[in-house]
Amino acid sequence: MKSVLIVGAGPAGLVAAKTLIHSSHPSRFAVTIVEQKERVGGMWAIRKGDRNGKCNSDMLTNLSRFTVSFSDLSWDSVSLNDSTNPLVNDSEVRNVKQTAPMFPRAWQVGRYLQAYAQMYIPENCIKLNSKVTKAERFQEDTIHKWKVSWNSTQDSSSTREGVFDYLIVGSGFFAVPNPLGIDVSSESAGKLDPTKFTHSSHFRHVTEFIPDLYEGSGNIVVIGGGMSGSEAGAYVASQLSSARYSPSAHESPVGYKCYHVTSRPFYTMKRYLPIDPQESSGKYNQTPTFLPMDLCLYDLSRRPPGPIAPGNGLMPPERAVKTHQYLESILGGDQKDLGSSALIHGGEQTKRPAYVGISDTYSNFVRSGDITPVRGRASGVGTSSDGKIVIHVEAGDEGQETKTASRATIENVVGIIYATGFTPQPAISFLPTDVLETLCHDSDSHRLPLLLQRFSFYNHKVLNLAFVGFYEGPFWGVMEMQARLIAKQWETGDVLKPVTSSFENAEKELDDLLSLREALREHHDQKPQFWMGDYVGLVETMSHLLDIPRSDIASPSSVRVRKQPQNDDNRTGPCVAARYTSSNPLSLESAKILRDLNTTLLQSKSECRFLPAATFSALQGPWQLSRRLTSFLTGFPSGDFKGTAHFHPRQPTDEKFDAEYLYIEQGSLTMETGMVLSATRRYAYRYNAVKDQISAWFVKDDGLTVDYLFNEMEFQPKLGEEKEGSIEDETGWIATSTHLCERDNYDSHCEFRFRGVELEKFAIDYEVKGPKKDYVSRTWYTR
Repeated sequence: MKSVLIVGAGPAGLVAAKTLIHSSHPSRFAVTIVEQKERVGGMWAIRKGDRNGKCNSDMLTNLSRFTVSFSDLSWDSVSLNDSTNPLVNDSEVRNVKQTAPMFPRAWQVGRYLQAYAQMYIPENCIKLNSKVTKAERFQEDTIHKWKVSWNSTQDSSSTREGVFDYLIVGSGFFAVPNPLGIDVSSESAGKLDPTKFTHSSHFRHVTEFIPDLYEGSGNIVVIGGGMSGSEAGAYVASQLSSARYSPSAHESPVGYKCYHVTSRPFYTMKRYLPIDPQESSGKYNQTPTFLPMDLCLYDLSRRPPGPIAPGNGLMPPERAVKTHQYLESILGGDQKDLGSSALIHGGEQTKRPAYVGISDTYSNFVRSGDITPVRGRASGVGTSSDGKIVIHVEAGDEGQETKTASRATIENVVGIIYATGFTPQPAISFLPTDVLETLCHDSDSHRLPLLLQRFSFYNHKVLNLAFVGFYEGPFWGVMEMQARLIAKQWETGDVLKPVTSSFENAEKELDDLLSLREALREHHDQKPQFWMGDYVGLVETMSHLLDIPRSDIASPSSVRVRKQPQNDDNRTGPCVAARYTSSNPLSLESAKILRDLNTTLLQSKSECRFLPAATFSALQGPWQLSRRLTSFLTGFPSGDFKGTAHFHPRQPTDEKFDAEYLYIEQGSLTMETGMVLSATRRYAYRYNAVKDQISAWFVKDDGLTVDYLFNEMEFQPKLGEEKEGSIEDETGWIATSTHLCERDNYDSHCEFRFRGVELEKFAIDYEVKGPKKDYVSRTWYTR
């Protein structure tokens, strides 16, 4: 039996351990996992409400539960209640089990990983509260082995060590936050309050900078674009908006604003995307079907016929152009309508790789002016004469050969959040110097610190060392494939196959990686956001090398799933880990995942699933409104209302809801008699993810507190070319509702017309009848 030490019990370490323990030769490997935290989960080792760690415990994942999972554990098998057992048991099934949301929260991912470890890894294999401090590679006869030492995190004087045949690094790529890294003026040195600076992974709430949001004014600045920057900017804007419009809001205004400094324009993706944003003619489909982002982007039908190969490394201009075109199709345009030139890509920029952020709220916060993007690079920080922080921004885009000399200044800065990424160096600090040199270690290269071949899991010069998840943006499905390749190589001893066919090819691959590292360092124009980001290409290629056929998606009532060859031209459905498993028939867990997936895809098409979520997100921000009021009672004249409406995001005021707006409209009503009246109206709009439903609520006289229910929107599935009860020129999605308000009946009829992920316009009609009411109201909302 071969002994294996795995460093880290996060997703990478756990899937590596499970794969080796349950390999085709289960008695071949004796596995030990060393984890420095008190529980498994890595960066996800957090409980509900925890404020420590690399992420907020309530943070939503960017990818759905189908991608944030392994092939052999369904989210349906994970208990998300407060019990100590993370696995669902019979009593929980008989009672009420909390269903995993489509996009789990960070603490729920932690529960999933606990359940995974409990199901597949013997407890005595995991050494918690233990940190590896040193690893030495030595030769015994003709075989290389590892001598590894680790300390107890609770007692540093307590040291243990062991000798192992193999070593796997699964301790994560995102180890320690990178510093801010901008110049501080000499006159400001020592004057800057360190509590006004925080890395995006540590940021939780703006009150960390400003204890009282209703006193004073100033600017909170997020530095760094892409994923973390857009997410942090949206967090800041959401918290400020909630402070302004929540029931606890003070009469004093909130005088704080959010600026976001980004070195290049980027697209903001939402979690639910249209799978059919445009018709074949290029015209926008005003009634698209929505799916979770990953199920949309990772759809195998988007790949051309033939073998699927990963498009990693630098991105050629022709592929960059196509990526920009696709992103603009699903976003509804080039983002000009958001009103910020900082987010618009010029002609030459579309030949460079597109960068994206993921946020349901960021783009419309820009539209409303709650986030002000600033194009450029933060070049210096200082203080003004009154001691306030000042940030200097050098204009110009990353990757351009020349940069303009103009500068911008952001004054009265009360807090700085720097989204500067992470350095992976601490995750490999225990490796011996000679091994690091063999792996071509470069401590200054945060994106490619080691040269690891083909799928970033090994180097052919150190055959008993492997890595899982040690690359930018590791996907769970890719980590599982990496673990399978490692198990296959170490089981058979055929260490060069199937990864490389010869020593010469292996050396060439290292040379190519070295060239890529240099291109990344020099900010090459074709440098992608993630150099190893082709999830579909990676999973398909690795599964092909492992002789794992892709499973067809099961029908909801089926357990057995038909296998398909990898290179079939009739490939459909998204790429998820559960479709790539060697067991046949599928394990119960894999079958449960695929049944859930198939049901999700069917409901999206036939039951308008995810349409309410996409609609609710698109409502955010300012609108122009035009309303025609037609009265059928004498003494109550008809009229026209012109004005503005704004859906202001705020923290949900009822825990049963996942998102909430305070709706405020203002304008003038011109009666047919010629009389002009100023008018205002307020509602609360709420979204419930479990019901996938939007509801409108009356507010109390304070204009902030939710009162009682007005209506609940029921979206109508498509009925072919003609829609039942359609109105003239109706081309959008329809939602209806009926509400009896005391003795008055309100029948509502809403139409939503999409342009990509955003609403182009929408209408709300009310037909109101009662003892003293008989009128029809039609309101059109446009940007």
